[in-house]
Amino acid sequence: MLFRQFISKSGGCLTYVIGCTQAGELIIVDPRLDLVDDLMNFSELYDMRISYIIDTHTHADHLSGAKRLADITRANVYMHENTKVKFAQKVRDNEEIKAGNVKIKFLYTPGHTPDSVSVLITDLRRGDEPWAVLTGDTLFVGGIGRIDIGGEESAEQLFYSLQKLKVLPDYVEVFPAHTSGSACGFGMSGKPSSTIGFEKKYNKLFSINNKEEFINSLKSIRLPRPKEFDEIIIKNIEGNS
Repeated sequence: MLFRQFISKSGGCLTYVIGCTQAGELIIVDPRLDLVDDLMNFSELYDMRISYIIDTHTHADHLSGAKRLADITRANVYMHENTKVKFAQKVRDNEEIKAGNVKIKFLYTPGHTPDSVSVLITDLRRGDEPWAVLTGDTLFVGGIGRIDIGGEESAEQLFYSLQKLKVLPDYVEVFPAHTSGSACGFGMSGKPSSTIGFEKKYNKLFSINNKEEFINSLKSIRLPRPKEFDEIIIKNIEGNS
């Protein structure tokens, strides 16, 4: 199994490349527009085709490269069925896709946005249990996603989404869509990965098990909303990046 994490030069964005070398297939998760050339070069270097493209949610802080990458590769873009993104193939909670020995399972984890998913990764060559989860902007290393994009029910939705992640085995590795430097959440560490067990122990908001306590904790946090968020969301929905 092939797994790579691309860290952007600005904004703390993380893009993921997952693949099965035997099948010659790649899965790209959360591609930034400015990374499309790098991702195509990676595909050519390893002589593997990009078969699947996933955006974990409609991004607000950067232009997605999903549509551009899909136009080049003819691969489908997969997003949750609640997304407004017009060109995406819609998936449901617990739906799976496979690329050779790699199995991807979508977990619906709304809160940050209504279409947020986390992506559970299993390497079937090694076993039937997942070893990692790409948490998008739901769970960060040291923090969680902002909720002012998601609507009136976003705080409660995020609480239940975090509970869904919390029941994963402690050893499951956590790979978020951002590290420190992003405006999409708070409390983010500069470390680009963690584990479910470590976050349950040391991530203050993730460790809260009472819904009312969680919601009240969020009320005390005020994040300035960048002016460009709404414009970027529209562009990512339309695919006009």
